[in-house]
Amino acid sequence: MNDYIEELSALLGQLDEGDRNEAVDFYTEFLEDGHFTSYNDCVRELGTPRQLARKILADYSIKSFENPQANTSRRQRSKNDVRTIWLILLALLSTPVTIPIAIVAAALFVAGIAVTGALIITVVSFFFAAIVTGVVSFVVGLGTIIESFWTGLFYLGIGLFVIGFLIMLVPAVRAIVSWLIQGVTTFSRWLYKKIVPTNRAEQNRKRGRR
Repeated sequence: MNDYIEELSALLGQLDEGDRNEAVDFYTEFLEDGHFTSYNDCVRELGTPRQLARKILADYSIKSFENPQANTSRRQRSKNDVRTIWLILLALLSTPVTIPIAIVAAALFVAGIAVTGALIITVVSFFFAAIVTGVVSFVVGLGTIIESFWTGLFYLGIGLFVIGFLIMLVPAVRAIVSWLIQGVTTFSRWLYKKIVPTNRAEQNRKRGRR
């Protein structure tokens, strides 16, 4: 059992010390109370340390998503959402899924991540392509304004208009990307709770709270 707990603790390095100790103490107590003394007994009850660690990390990340800190910036929230999606994906991949509808749901989740990622890349690529177009137009205007004043002024105007318009769109682009990420996070959290079963240790804790 000690080897199992040590391996689990090492795999929970992403958690802060307090959360890691809480998780390790909880499962240590459960295994001791259930007299699961050997490594194989622990694996049969809770899965491998890696499987359990991925579930714990996903659970803590979902908890942070559901109870965000008030002073967290939008950028930090987006980073946390991406991390939550990744941890949930790892947890889903390490969970033995045998129910056909669950397999289909998991496949849809992966497809949803791919589509959302493609949309984000498209939005960002279009935004930067437009910026490059505006800058090029501005540079061309500067280069030709001496030889042809009106032509150069025309390109300068287009360049300044495009750059100014895109600067105004920056908050909207950020909001769209953040909305897409948050949508995938919300769906992944829902799917995770539907597919990933609670182990007996968690079931005992829930019963003890009643």
